[in-house]
Amino acid sequence: MSKIKNLIFDLDGVIIKFNSDDAIVYKEVLKKFKYNENDYLKIYKAIDDYEKSLTNEKNFFNRIEMRNFINNLLMENYSQELIDAIIISGSKWIKGVNISKEVLEELCGKYNLYIYSNYYYDCQSARIKAIGYDKYFKKILCGDEYGAKPFRKSFERMLNEIDAKPEECIMIGDNKFVDILGASNIGMKTILYDYDGKRDRKDIVIDNYEIIKNMKEDLLNCIYNIDKKL
Repeated sequence: MSKIKNLIFDLDGVIIKFNSDDAIVYKEVLKKFKYNENDYLKIYKAIDDYEKSLTNEKNFFNRIEMRNFINNLLMENYSQELIDAIIISGSKWIKGVNISKEVLEELCGKYNLYIYSNYYYDCQSARIKAIGYDKYFKKILCGDEYGAKPFRKSFERMLNEIDAKPEECIMIGDNKFVDILGASNIGMKTILYDYDGKRDRKDIVIDNYEIIKNMKEDLLNCIYNIDKKL
């Protein structure tokens, strides 16, 4: 009998291909709200900085707090309506996928599949539905509802929501600090998707994590080998 019951995937860079050039969709929103459309890249970078500012004690993605952070950082006065529209415009970031429907079909026949993403649920759930992958995942868990990775409290909330023990789960992510260290610290098995050969940061020391180069044979073999050893 399989001891692994749950596979938890990060979204950006793992399920959906990630490219910062996709932030160009912000230009349309800025233009609509009569702001400088060329601000789109600095807003993208400020959102990334907001995520990095979260702490173990204050780890939920929050729209109002994010707006205040961006305005303070950039010395701007963006409206809440603009920030809300920018968030949902991210649902258009769906130019390609890393994992095929065939692989997900195989895995969801053996395990419970979930997504745990450091962003807002309305945006991320819309992206998964747009690519037709929502049927494979039992739940999409996001930073605005359960808190952000890599914080322990956030992982605890996520595991509580899916009624799972850490040792029953594998976390698959592309960020060694956010995904792999956070999950390892709570006792989950972990797989780092090193799609560009730059994901395995040597300054982050973690015991017993696996590395894969593709989301096909590498992923399947790695999951089955982890399960077999338990």
